[in-house]
Amino acid sequence: MTDTTIPNMKQNVALLSLCQGYAQTSVTVVISVSALASLLILEDKSLATLPHAFMWVATALMATPASLLMKKYGRRGGFAIGSIFGLLGCGFCTIGLYISDFWVFIAGTSCFGAFNAFNQYLRFAAAEAADDEFRPKAISWVIGGGILAAFVGGTLAGNTANLMLPQYVATYIILAVTPILFAITIQFVKMPEPEKPAPVEEKQKKSSGRPLRQIMKQPAFVVAAIGTSVSWAGMILMMAATPLSMKACGLIDDVPFVIQWHMFAMFAPSFFAGQLVSRFGNLNVIMMGFGLFGVGIVSGLTGITLANFFITNMAIGAGWNLMLIGSTSLLVTCHTEEEKGKVQGANDTIAYGLAAISSFFAGYLQIEIGWNAVMIAIVPQIVIVALVVWWMRSFNARTVAAE
Repeated sequence: MTDTTIPNMKQNVALLSLCQGYAQTSVTVVISVSALASLLILEDKSLATLPHAFMWVATALMATPASLLMKKYGRRGGFAIGSIFGLLGCGFCTIGLYISDFWVFIAGTSCFGAFNAFNQYLRFAAAEAADDEFRPKAISWVIGGGILAAFVGGTLAGNTANLMLPQYVATYIILAVTPILFAITIQFVKMPEPEKPAPVEEKQKKSSGRPLRQIMKQPAFVVAAIGTSVSWAGMILMMAATPLSMKACGLIDDVPFVIQWHMFAMFAPSFFAGQLVSRFGNLNVIMMGFGLFGVGIVSGLTGITLANFFITNMAIGAGWNLMLIGSTSLLVTCHTEEEKGKVQGANDTIAYGLAAISSFFAGYLQIEIGWNAVMIAIVPQIVIVALVVWWMRSFNARTVAAE
């Protein structure tokens, strides 16, 4: 395909990238301040990452419904629905902090999770908006749009905490701007809308596509799903524990700085990751992410200075990016157009379910055991990624030999 077969291809990708920036600004702020805000209204401090965990539970639960809604109403309609959840998240978090009700606050972070579930399909929308040659770059550029969040989200989290009392109330009030801008910007994206099939065609569509169980048995799906899951679970485990660990080390004033540069590292590699995929292949890019995770873990285990937290967050942030982009590029090879809703939904449900578990245990590991336990808990996850990549390469080699 060429640019002429997909109208407004690069314009659409640019707008989707901007939407990613709005979406990730919300995530950055929630991750930066939710645990610290929870400490203000909690007696059991080990539950400080519970609101963060509920965000990822909601993301996992909404992943498949969001995918199916987009299949029915189109990408623009689905993203517009998601922005409503973002507004509700700001409202509930504000009220929860104002009245010191922990469960209302959790309702707010859960709404942010639903918003996040819809936003994860921006990378798949990018794949659909691009031709075969431009697709890896489109995916990486849209993910790279989150670099906006590194500066806007970090600044927002760092400079609004004390504008109003109770602390962090102003943060969530001002944050409501992001889902509003998201909803407006997405309307200018010219994505193909779902066609309304005739009754006979509808019947044929229901029987089209392979069963999900069959698709999930493909080595490519297994590697893509595990790569996506570990990139999120490992990164979230570290990221959720970072503010608590830094507070314990007397570095609370430096939390916005570290999170800001972590978010920068998460998205900056996107501007060349697509070229890495095109040149070296999906599996090699996933393994580059594995290597960066390893660097971050070593840094985290060798000290608890500001420099250690900075290097760990930077390395694991960049590792998340490469692992996710490599896995996403691999996943889109596993399904046909009619299968994409259920396949993408299943992939993201698995990933965000594990992210929720990681987020919950981050608080327990950090408060009850310490930062080293958080780092060690990431090790078996990334080892699994290396093993399944080796398995897929062996499988491909045997397949070629058999032919």
